[in-house]
Amino acid sequence: MLTDPLPFLLATPTWDCGTLEPPQDLITRLTAYARQGCVPAPADFAQALLRVRRDPHAAAQAEALATDEGRRLAAWLTADGAPAPHTRHVTDRGPRTWWGGQQDMPRRIVLELPEHQVIQKEFPAVFHPLGRPRTATGHCWHWRGQELAHLAVLPQDRETQAVWLLPDLTGCAIGEDRGAGEVLSRLAELGGPAGPALHLAVATALGARHTEDRLAAVDALLVLAATGELDTALLGRDLAELLRLGTVKPNRLADAARTAAATGAYATTWAVLAGALPAVLDDGPARGAGELLAVAADCVEHCGAGGPLPEGLAPAAARKGTSQLATQARRLRTALDNPPATAERGRLTLTLGERGA
Repeated sequence: MLTDPLPFLLATPTWDCGTLEPPQDLITRLTAYARQGCVPAPADFAQALLRVRRDPHAAAQAEALATDEGRRLAAWLTADGAPAPHTRHVTDRGPRTWWGGQQDMPRRIVLELPEHQVIQKEFPAVFHPLGRPRTATGHCWHWRGQELAHLAVLPQDRETQAVWLLPDLTGCAIGEDRGAGEVLSRLAELGGPAGPALHLAVATALGARHTEDRLAAVDALLVLAATGELDTALLGRDLAELLRLGTVKPNRLADAARTAAATGAYATTWAVLAGALPAVLDDGPARGAGELLAVAADCVEHCGAGGPLPEGLAPAAARKGTSQLATQARRLRTALDNPPATAERGRLTLTLGERGA
């Protein structure tokens, strides 16, 4: 039984996504605590730090509180709260422990996280698992099923959560797993940097086996595009690498891209595909390349994009015959060489702008 209850919780979110604003709420609450002589509960304050939007400009206000919590908040808003930098590499082919047991796994991209020392050393023990190193070479049994909880616990750290989620998304692309995309579409709506980990997660899910996971990846892509956080060149490069590794299949990517384009996001979809197409053309056309080229051509015809041809497109367009690959390659080359009138491009850009608003 509490004999000296706290006046209110520090970690109550400002926004429904779980984010806590530093000046308007957390600093104001810490000021009220200091005025009343209240000592914050360690778990409540730790959760507040994990939820707070990392605004370095608010650090001076936090420091001015002249309390231990104010100084910790100031440090968290500047350096201590920065996500741990992840590393990226491609695994060798071979047997791996995967969800469901040992399987002969293909080569694939994995991301790994080092220890987050501030969380490990300064946070209550219940939070320590969040700061432990993460080796993403297979599904992590300890975290399975807790993804939705992480959205509320770490609403300002999409990159870390994307690293955690990538093994599940990879399982959805190269195996029979399903359902991880649901978390990805919600993750895209949170705060913090939308960096390389999140982009790789979206790229992987665009090639998921099951339709619902691909639809969720499209939702995530459109969310990032609407907020101006989508790096189409980065996403295209990731897709190219995943296509070469075989993690993403061209026909599944074509289906996802077609869905994205159907929302009116023709220019965005083309900007992504432009970077991915060389992977299905440069080493000899891959199975499903014609279907992917058809979606790309449709996007270019609608948005009026011009510019250089993707690597490998010219030889594909020069192929004789009426195969889908040759036909769609010629169609895409023609569309890129002959963009429509400026007025049509302007009309379509306005449509996309209205959607993003």
